[in-house]
Parts: sequence; C-alpha cells; structure tokens
Amino acid sequence: MAEERLIDDDKDKKYRFRINADGEEELIIDEGGEDEKPAQRGEDAQLSFDHAPDIDEEYAYGGEDPHYETHEEKEAVAALLEKARADAGEGNFSTALEYIAEAKDIAPEDGEVAALELAVYTRGLTDFSPVALEGAVPAAKRVAQFSSAEDKLALKEAGADALNSMICALQPQVEELKERNEQGKAERAVGFEADNKKSIIRLVALLIPFVVTLALTIYFSTVMYADTSGTNIILTIVFAALAFVFFIICVFAARALNITARRVRMNRDNSRTQVGRDYEAANSRLEALRTIYNAITE
Repeated sequence: MAEERLIDDDKDKKYRFRINADGEEELIIDEGGEDEKPAQRGEDAQLSFDHAPDIDEEYAYGGEDPHYETHEEKEAVAALLEKARADAGEGNFSTALEYIAEAKDIAPEDGEVAALELAVYTRGLTDFSPVALEGAVPAAKRVAQFSSAEDKLALKEAGADALNSMICALQPQVEELKERNEQGKAERAVGFEADNKKSIIRLVALLIPFVVTLALTIYFSTVMYADTSGTNIILTIVFAALAFVFFIICVFAARALNITARRVRMNRDNSRTQVGRDYEAANSRLEALRTIYNAITE
C-alpha cells in the first residue's frame, strides 16, 4: 500500500505529495470525483484466418524472392503459416503466435507473415485491448512496410470501420484530457515557481553572510596571536560561531530549495498526476490505433 505524506508544513494547499507503491513521489490533487477514463470499446469485425494469396511457383522457387534464400525456407514458412491459421481458426491464438514467431525468424520481411501476425494478435481485428496492442503495433508497422495490397485489403475489410469508430470516439477524450492536464500544470506552476524563486533568494541571502563570516574567521585565525590583548582570539571565536550558525541555516534553506525545485520538476512530469497518467494512456492508445488503421488503409 502506498505511503502518503506531506513534503513540508504547507498544509493549506490543495496539493499533496506521496510515495507510491513503486517508491516514486507523485503529486496528488485533492479534488472531488474521479478522473474520467477513456473508453475502450470497438465494433466486432471478422477476418478469415484461411486467407492465403495464390503463390506464383516460378517466382517463389526460382531464388528471386528477396524474402527467401532457398526453396526449403519458403516451404517451411508456408507450412508454419498453415498451422498458424488452423490454430487461430480454432481459437488457439497463443499457439498460432508461436508458429508465426518461427516463420518471422525465417522471413522477417514477409508481408504475409506480418498480416497474419496482426490478425492473430487482434483476434481478427476485434480485440484492441492493451495486451493485444502491445504485439499488434509492431506487426502493423511491418504490415505497412512489407504486406501486399491484397493482404492489406483483407485486413481493411475486417477491421477498418471498427478502428475508425474507436479513433473518432477516443480523439475528443484525448483532447479533453490534454487540456485538463495542461491547465492543471499551468495553475500549479504559478505557485510552485513562485515558491522556488523565494527559496533561491532566501538561500542566496543567507550564503552572503555565511561567506563573509567564514572569511573573517579565516583571517582572524591567522593573526589571533599577533595581538597580546587577546582581541583577535575573541573575534576569531565570534566569527567562527556566526559562520557555523549561518551554515546550519543555509543547510535548511538548501533543503527547502530542493523541495520547491522538485515540485517544479514534478509538475512538468505527466506521470506524477492521475489526470496526466490518464492522458498519456489515452494518447498512447490513440496512437496505437492510428498506427494499425494507417497500416491497413494506406
């Protein structure tokens, strides 16, 4: 369970700082209600895992295909894809992905392998959960680069409409979260930067007398026996004591500066607030969906 504490004695402010479960400090804004979470719902779409474009035998086995060095490699990939389609058709997606991984090791630039990998990760372009997107996005990038127009068309017919609907629904949520996040950071920055400026001025103001008293201490310590009356010894002790006092005060002032400077840095970090994390998650999801959509439609 996360440990929550106040950074300093500023208890009037509406901002709190806590140590989360990962041991990192985060900024908490005391506001009513919970931040809205971006919706994650798509329309059902279907994609046949039996899709396999016809292979031109003369092209495939003449050593002219840039994806394969030998006839055996081409046959091995074809066999693996057939097994992957069969397992995906039966709902054994994890096993299908294992076959696809083997095929990808043999032919990393094969567009048919990339298209099937994208289809399997997304369950025929119907599952766009965070777990599915983690593997689907790299596959989509390979689809955009290597897949044929026929493979892209099959993927587009299966899921482009659902993807477009999800993107259109998520876009205004991302914009709203971004606006709330930036507005919150701007409002907090006014107070945080003002406090930080005060801390800098306070520390500099304390450092000056510390340096002066330290310099006088050093000077009188070099001549404290030159005066037989003992005046220089007394002055050395007095200035040394003052330098020590100012040093202690400077330590506390430096600590206060560290706190205010850390607040300024934390305020710029989206991960330090709930609304910032919500924005990053929603924006990341939006970019992932766009990557897949662009890969199968362009």
